[in-house]
Amino acid sequence: MDRKRCSGMMLVTTLALMIGGCSHGSGLEFGAFGSSLDSDDLGDGYGGGVKAELNPIDMISVDARASWIHFDDTDIDMVPLELAGLLNFPILWEHIVPYIGAGVGYYLFDGSGADLDDEVGFFPLAGLEIGLHSVSVLAEARWLFLETDVEGAEDELRNLTEADVDGLGVNLGLLFRF
Repeated sequence: MDRKRCSGMMLVTTLALMIGGCSHGSGLEFGAFGSSLDSDDLGDGYGGGVKAELNPIDMISVDARASWIHFDDTDIDMVPLELAGLLNFPILWEHIVPYIGAGVGYYLFDGSGADLDDEVGFFPLAGLEIGLHSVSVLAEARWLFLETDVEGAEDELRNLTEADVDGLGVNLGLLFRF
């Protein structure tokens, strides 16, 4: 292939990626987000995370997430390792993409105020991506279903043998497409 044709193909590919915005089915996305979780027994938690999302076709995507959430009231840290399946509904030239989905995760706990067992939980979620060239804004709401055993608890958790970590979570962040 000659140099002129190769340069032209690279330019067209670069322009397509830049203009694409939220175009699902485009391959691989990486993101970073801030998180909040209003847990029943642990109180309000805040943190952040990262995710990698694979879009094999327009309507379906799968993502893997790792985050960290700190609960100030109980001095507990939670590290969710999650996998989610999403159904995407591209509208408005695929620059606005609402989605729904469900996921499962393994939740690791650490804290000085109590010993909580690591547990498996699950969540439904609904979200929206708004594309700005090859970067998109991410906003999603989710409900976490999770209970864990508690041992050696102090302060707020001292009367519990099981902690109900269920609660509404919100993630806000940015996605980058490649």
